[in-house]
Amino acid sequence: MRLNNRTAGLVALVATSLSCSGGSSSPSNPTPSPSPTVVAPSPSTAPSTAPSPSSASCQYGKGTPDTFCARRFPALLTDVDTAINLLVQQHPEYFNVNDTNGPDGYKVLKPAEYEQGVMANLQSAAFCTELNGNVLSVRKGSDFSEDYDIILSTGHVRRGNGSYLGTCTPPSFPLEAADLIAYVRVAFYSIRCEDGIPVPHNADEKLPIGCTGFITASPKTKDNLDVNERLIGSRIDWTLEQEGEHVRISDFPDQAFNKIAFPLNPGHYTLCAEVKAVKGCQHGEVEPDPRQP
Repeated sequence: MRLNNRTAGLVALVATSLSCSGGSSSPSNPTPSPSPTVVAPSPSTAPSTAPSPSSASCQYGKGTPDTFCARRFPALLTDVDTAINLLVQQHPEYFNVNDTNGPDGYKVLKPAEYEQGVMANLQSAAFCTELNGNVLSVRKGSDFSEDYDIILSTGHVRRGNGSYLGTCTPPSFPLEAADLIAYVRVAFYSIRCEDGIPVPHNADEKLPIGCTGFITASPKTKDNLDVNERLIGSRIDWTLEQEGEHVRISDFPDQAFNKIAFPLNPGHYTLCAEVKAVKGCQHGEVEPDPRQP
């Protein structure tokens, strides 16, 4: 996934969890990673289950969707590792310390509690945090934010430089949906037809019987740019309205924002996609097979 501009690019929902607590606005200076016995400020108790999404707020101010993100030298990596080490001490039941992937890369037995516990420890140290899918965003000031992925695909703790995804200047969060998505465009991005059927233009929203339509939902900014999925997550709600059976809509493998349309009978249909309470629709029409008399 590109990190150079968080307002460009798409696809990813997992609900965003966001919170912050008081403290200094100066970012921490990077230092060598601590051992699991590091003493850190006493945090609030980590929740046993993931909290419900909250409104975007942070004492250091809002983020901007026009931020620039790239891999640099991580300034907050030590703080993230310290929060993980502290959680191992607080809740050893979240981990299997006898099953490791790399140094101190313990197997995570309770992923949701683990991520929320790390966030709670960072918040108690005056950081603002946000969780979007597996991306943990962290900031402690108004100059920048950093993104981390703190769990491996194997379910083990991800540590060190491998967990660091990038730095965003100015900070990329918190943002309200209205800051991100101006509208959602739902349209064909490709149509494939059997021999003898002229392929219609995607923008015509017409799908002849004998063709297959490939549809995408694209959350757009006010400047008509694609919204990066890391800002909005992968949650999308699709609805299909039609009188009769004109089209069958199928999932696209591993792409929540794409669908496949199979025409059945001539007639109109409406396919809508909703992302963070912003809804867009395709008003499509299935046409007869032009090869038939």
